[in-house]
Amino acid sequence: MPDDMGVFEAIHTQRAIRSFKPDPIPDDVITTLLQAAVKAPTGGVIQDWRFIVIRDLETKRKIADIYRAGPDFVIRPDMTAQQRRVYASAQQMEDHMEEVPAFILACVRVYPEYSSWWGATIYPAVQNILLAARAMGIGSVLTTRVLQYSVEFKKILDIPEEMETAALLPIGYPAEGVRYGPTRRKPIEEIAFNETWGSPWQT
Repeated sequence: MPDDMGVFEAIHTQRAIRSFKPDPIPDDVITTLLQAAVKAPTGGVIQDWRFIVIRDLETKRKIADIYRAGPDFVIRPDMTAQQRRVYASAQQMEDHMEEVPAFILACVRVYPEYSSWWGATIYPAVQNILLAARAMGIGSVLTTRVLQYSVEFKKILDIPEEMETAALLPIGYPAEGVRYGPTRRKPIEEIAFNETWGSPWQT
Protein backbone atom coordinates (compact mmCIF):
# COMPACT_ATOMS: atom_id res chain seq x y z
CA MET A 1 0.00 0.00 0.00
CA PRO A 2 1.71 3.24 -1.11
CA ASP A 3 1.89 5.91 1.56
CA ASP A 4 4.22 8.45 -0.02
CA MET A 5 2.40 9.33 -3.25
CA GLY A 6 2.68 13.00 -4.11
CA VAL A 7 -0.49 15.06 -4.19
CA PHE A 8 -0.17 15.82 -7.91
CA GLU A 9 0.34 12.17 -8.79
CA ALA A 10 -2.83 11.32 -6.86
CA ILE A 11 -4.76 14.13 -8.59
CA HIS A 12 -3.59 13.18 -12.07
CA THR A 13 -4.15 9.44 -11.70
CA GLN A 14 -7.31 9.30 -9.56
CA ARG A 15 -10.20 8.05 -11.66
CA ALA A 16 -13.60 6.43 -11.21
CA ILE A 17 -13.22 2.77 -10.18
CA ARG A 18 -16.44 0.74 -10.26
CA SER A 19 -15.22 -2.87 -10.28
CA PHE A 20 -13.64 -4.28 -7.14
CA LYS A 21 -12.01 -7.35 -5.69
CA PRO A 22 -14.08 -8.99 -2.92
CA ASP A 23 -11.29 -8.40 -0.37
CA PRO A 24 -12.50 -6.60 2.76
CA ILE A 25 -11.22 -3.12 3.57
CA PRO A 26 -9.43 -3.03 6.96
CA ASP A 27 -10.67 -0.70 9.69
CA ASP A 28 -7.44 1.29 9.73
CA VAL A 29 -7.79 2.05 6.01
CA ILE A 30 -11.36 3.30 6.50
CA THR A 31 -10.16 5.40 9.44
CA THR A 32 -7.45 6.99 7.27
CA LEU A 33 -10.04 7.88 4.63
CA LEU A 34 -12.31 9.46 7.23
CA GLN A 35 -9.40 11.41 8.74
CA ALA A 36 -8.69 12.80 5.27
CA ALA A 37 -12.34 13.78 4.90
CA VAL A 38 -12.50 15.88 8.04
CA LYS A 39 -9.39 17.84 7.05
CA ALA A 40 -11.30 19.37 4.14
CA PRO A 41 -12.59 22.96 4.19
CA THR A 42 -16.18 23.38 5.28
CA GLY A 43 -18.72 26.16 4.78
CA GLY A 44 -18.66 28.53 7.75
CA VAL A 45 -16.37 26.06 9.56
CA ILE A 46 -19.55 24.35 10.79
CA GLN A 47 -18.17 20.82 10.21
CA ASP A 48 -21.69 19.40 10.09
CA TRP A 49 -20.72 16.47 7.92
CA ARG A 50 -21.38 12.89 8.93
CA PHE A 51 -20.15 9.65 7.36
CA ILE A 52 -21.70 6.20 7.62
CA VAL A 53 -19.46 3.22 6.86
CA ILE A 54 -21.55 0.37 5.45
CA ARG A 55 -20.19 -3.18 5.20
CA ASP A 56 -23.11 -5.30 6.40
CA LEU A 57 -24.31 -7.53 3.55
CA GLU A 58 -28.01 -7.15 4.33
CA THR A 59 -27.72 -3.36 4.38
CA LYS A 60 -25.80 -3.42 1.10
CA ARG A 61 -28.58 -5.54 -0.42
CA LYS A 62 -31.15 -2.97 0.65
CA ILE A 63 -29.06 -0.23 -0.95
CA ALA A 64 -28.73 -2.28 -4.13
CA ASP A 65 -32.51 -2.79 -4.22
CA ILE A 66 -33.07 0.96 -3.89
CA TYR A 67 -30.70 1.74 -6.74
CA ARG A 68 -32.01 -0.99 -9.03
CA ALA A 69 -35.59 0.17 -8.52
CA GLY A 70 -34.63 3.35 -10.38
CA PRO A 71 -33.99 3.83 -14.09
CA ASP A 72 -31.17 2.03 -15.84
CA PHE A 73 -28.24 3.89 -17.36
CA VAL A 74 -29.49 4.16 -20.93
CA ILE A 75 -26.82 4.33 -23.63
CA ARG A 76 -27.98 6.73 -26.35
CA PRO A 77 -26.82 6.84 -29.99
CA ASP A 78 -25.52 10.39 -29.60
CA MET A 79 -23.09 9.49 -26.81
CA THR A 80 -19.34 9.49 -27.27
CA ALA A 81 -17.39 6.26 -26.86
CA GLN A 82 -16.15 7.50 -23.48
CA GLN A 83 -19.70 8.26 -22.28
CA ARG A 84 -20.82 4.82 -23.41
CA ARG A 85 -18.05 3.18 -21.39
CA VAL A 86 -18.93 5.22 -18.31
CA TYR A 87 -22.63 4.36 -18.54
CA ALA A 88 -21.90 0.67 -19.09
CA SER A 89 -19.52 0.67 -16.13
CA ALA A 90 -22.05 2.46 -13.92
CA GLN A 91 -24.76 -0.03 -14.85
CA GLN A 92 -22.44 -2.96 -14.15
CA MET A 93 -21.69 -1.60 -10.67
CA GLU A 94 -25.35 -0.99 -9.95
CA ASP A 95 -26.15 -4.58 -10.96
CA HIS A 96 -23.59 -5.86 -8.42
CA MET A 97 -23.74 -3.24 -5.66
CA GLU A 98 -24.10 -5.73 -2.81
CA GLU A 99 -20.72 -7.18 -3.84
CA VAL A 100 -18.87 -3.90 -3.19
CA PRO A 101 -16.69 -4.44 -0.08
CA ALA A 102 -17.72 -1.17 1.62
CA PHE A 103 -19.60 2.06 1.16
CA ILE A 104 -19.05 5.42 2.75
CA LEU A 105 -22.25 7.46 2.77
CA ALA A 106 -21.48 11.17 3.06
CA CYS A 107 -24.19 13.24 4.76
CA VAL A 108 -24.42 16.90 5.68
CA ARG A 109 -26.74 18.97 7.83
CA VAL A 110 -28.91 21.35 5.81
CA TYR A 111 -29.68 24.78 7.24
CA PRO A 112 -32.62 26.42 5.40
CA GLU A 113 -31.13 29.88 5.95
CA TYR A 114 -27.80 28.77 4.46
CA SER A 115 -28.94 26.57 1.61
CA SER A 116 -25.84 27.28 -0.47
CA TRP A 117 -23.46 25.99 2.18
CA TRP A 118 -24.17 22.29 2.21
CA GLY A 119 -22.43 21.46 -1.08
CA ALA A 120 -19.42 23.58 -0.11
CA THR A 121 -19.26 21.66 3.15
CA ILE A 122 -19.53 18.06 1.99
CA TYR A 123 -17.99 17.76 -1.46
CA PRO A 124 -14.46 18.92 -0.56
CA ALA A 125 -14.53 16.18 2.11
CA VAL A 126 -15.67 13.67 -0.50
CA GLN A 127 -12.82 14.67 -2.82
CA ASN A 128 -10.36 14.20 0.03
CA ILE A 129 -11.65 10.63 0.46
CA LEU A 130 -11.21 9.95 -3.26
CA LEU A 131 -7.65 11.27 -3.30
CA ALA A 132 -6.67 9.50 -0.10
CA ALA A 133 -8.11 6.27 -1.47
CA ARG A 134 -6.06 6.67 -4.63
CA ALA A 135 -2.90 7.27 -2.62
CA MET A 136 -3.49 4.00 -0.74
CA GLY A 137 -4.30 1.90 -3.79
CA ILE A 138 -8.02 1.85 -3.04
CA GLY A 139 -10.63 2.38 -5.75
CA SER A 140 -13.71 4.53 -5.40
CA VAL A 141 -16.09 6.73 -7.35
CA LEU A 142 -18.36 9.67 -6.53
CA THR A 143 -22.00 8.64 -6.98
CA THR A 144 -24.87 11.05 -6.37
CA ARG A 145 -27.90 8.94 -7.20
CA VAL A 146 -28.32 8.77 -3.44
CA LEU A 147 -29.75 12.30 -3.65
CA GLN A 148 -32.77 10.86 -5.44
CA TYR A 149 -33.33 8.27 -2.73
CA SER A 150 -32.75 10.33 0.39
CA VAL A 151 -36.04 9.25 1.99
CA GLU A 152 -35.25 5.57 1.50
CA PHE A 153 -31.70 5.90 2.83
CA LYS A 154 -32.86 7.83 5.87
CA LYS A 155 -35.33 5.06 6.67
CA ILE A 156 -32.95 2.11 6.45
CA LEU A 157 -30.03 3.90 8.15
CA ASP A 158 -31.93 5.96 10.77
CA ILE A 159 -30.60 9.25 9.40
CA PRO A 160 -32.15 12.37 10.98
CA GLU A 161 -34.47 14.44 8.82
CA GLU A 162 -32.26 17.54 8.95
CA MET A 163 -29.38 15.66 7.30
CA GLU A 164 -28.98 15.40 3.52
CA THR A 165 -27.52 12.33 1.86
CA ALA A 166 -24.95 13.84 -0.49
CA ALA A 167 -22.83 11.02 -1.94
CA LEU A 168 -22.39 7.27 -1.76
CA LEU A 169 -18.77 6.20 -2.25
CA PRO A 170 -18.11 2.54 -3.11
CA ILE A 171 -14.76 1.50 -1.62
CA GLY A 172 -12.64 -1.48 -2.64
CA TYR A 173 -9.41 -2.74 -4.13
CA PRO A 174 -9.62 -2.45 -7.94
CA ALA A 175 -10.56 -5.66 -9.74
CA GLU A 176 -8.03 -7.43 -11.93
CA GLY A 177 -7.43 -5.43 -15.11
CA VAL A 178 -8.88 -2.22 -13.64
CA ARG A 179 -6.32 0.57 -13.48
CA TYR A 180 -6.03 4.14 -12.30
CA GLY A 181 -5.61 7.16 -14.61
CA PRO A 182 -4.54 9.23 -16.35
CA THR A 183 -7.94 10.66 -17.14
CA ARG A 184 -8.97 12.44 -20.33
CA ARG A 185 -10.17 15.99 -19.83
CA LYS A 186 -10.69 19.06 -22.00
CA PRO A 187 -7.54 21.14 -22.55
CA ILE A 188 -6.97 24.06 -20.21
CA GLU A 189 -7.17 26.49 -23.16
CA GLU A 190 -10.85 25.56 -23.61
CA ILE A 191 -11.99 26.00 -20.02
CA ALA A 192 -9.75 28.69 -18.51
CA PHE A 193 -9.58 32.36 -19.48
CA ASN A 194 -6.98 35.06 -19.00
CA GLU A 195 -8.39 38.24 -17.42
CA THR A 196 -11.72 38.21 -19.33
CA TRP A 197 -14.18 35.59 -20.55
CA GLY A 198 -13.22 34.14 -23.90
CA SER A 199 -9.54 35.06 -23.79
CA PRO A 200 -7.88 31.63 -23.49
CA TRP A 201 -5.32 30.91 -20.82
CA GLN A 202 -2.14 29.93 -22.65
CA THR A 203 -0.19 26.99 -21.31
